[in-house]
Amino acid sequence: MITIYGLSGIGKSQLAVKLIPEIQTEFDYIIWRSLGNAPTFSTLQTQLKQFFSPSQPTPLPTIIDYFRSDRCLVILDDLQNIFKPGELAGQYLAGYEDYGKFFKQVATTPHQSCLILLSWEKPRDFTALSSQNRLLQAFHLQGIEPQAANFLQEKRLTDEARWSELITLYQGHPTWLNIIAAAIVELCNGSVTEFLSDTDNIFLGDLEPLLSSHLERLSELEIQVSHWLASENEAVDISTPPNPQRNLLPQPDAQEPNQILRLETPSKSDLWQAIQSLSRRGLVEKVALGAKVRFRINPVFQQYIRSKFG
Repeated sequence: MITIYGLSGIGKSQLAVKLIPEIQTEFDYIIWRSLGNAPTFSTLQTQLKQFFSPSQPTPLPTIIDYFRSDRCLVILDDLQNIFKPGELAGQYLAGYEDYGKFFKQVATTPHQSCLILLSWEKPRDFTALSSQNRLLQAFHLQGIEPQAANFLQEKRLTDEARWSELITLYQGHPTWLNIIAAAIVELCNGSVTEFLSDTDNIFLGDLEPLLSSHLERLSELEIQVSHWLASENEAVDISTPPNPQRNLLPQPDAQEPNQILRLETPSKSDLWQAIQSLSRRGLVEKVALGAKVRFRINPVFQQYIRSKFG
């Protein structure tokens, strides 16, 4: 079982699509299913069994039985849709716990098949399952920086010497770069130098709806911790609690513009849980400074948090 997780539009599905031709001869059956409409596991199981059944004289009782009898590759896309929004990452929606039972079965039962999960966030139970099975792998997809120069050339941007700066600024994220390249053509006639004249504030433009979709999935605790991380200019030591003066977040729905939502300083346990959850969403990354470990928020998301909450 393989989980590929990362921000929306980062290229998870494209990576899986490119992988299939290279490995298709290894499998008897390949099936791709999107969980975009959040089907229950019962519905998914029925669909998979209908796909596999024609190969069997007698239909088998469970999906894992098909995984044993044949070499099957099942790819489940948009896995985040079966997780709860407004909670820590990777927690199943009510009534969707059978997915977790199925994943555990795939991880702990002998068979000859492969399950690939594509998601915005890493399933919460994946760490525990991977401790039981070395064949479980999680891959955090973080952009296409080496290939992004060719991508920008197709957009007919100028000032090639500064393309690497642009790529780094937007994390090598292909969708972000595509949107920003269009803005550079529209606003700066393709001049990357003009666009990067002020790098103190990262231009978001049409990225905001994409970033908003991630913010909407966060718990209140994660929003609070994100605000704290966004207020810092460097990676932070999470053993040091946030400054209480920074735990003041603007209330988005407030009638008065200066009205604020006051949140308590999180405990160390809550802080660490939030950091772990934000990492599983690909919004926070770990930075090694010698023997010490620090954490920082994604710079583009940092700019969005600052613009949203001040």
